[in-house]
Amino acid sequence: MLPHVDHTTLIAPEELTRAQHNALRAIAFFRRQKKIGSDWLVGDKRLSHRVIGRLEQLDLVEESLIRGEPMLQLTIVGEAMKAKLLQ
Repeated sequence: MLPHVDHTTLIAPEELTRAQHNALRAIAFFRRQKKIGSDWLVGDKRLSHRVIGRLEQLDLVEESLIRGEPMLQLTIVGEAMKAKLLQ
């Protein structure tokens, strides 16, 4: 059975901070990502663990292993948020 997602709890793009906006855009745009300690280097942007942690709490981003390397990926909800941000 698939988990039920309550789409009424989704946050509006206006509720995200500027750092969270920039982090979502960077994760969506850049392919080159590297974890440095607890922070992330995504393209030419350095993202703090607090920003990434908050995006994970909001189910916008997930950390996964691809070819043994940790990577950040947008979830389906994160893709929808990115589309709203780019309108």
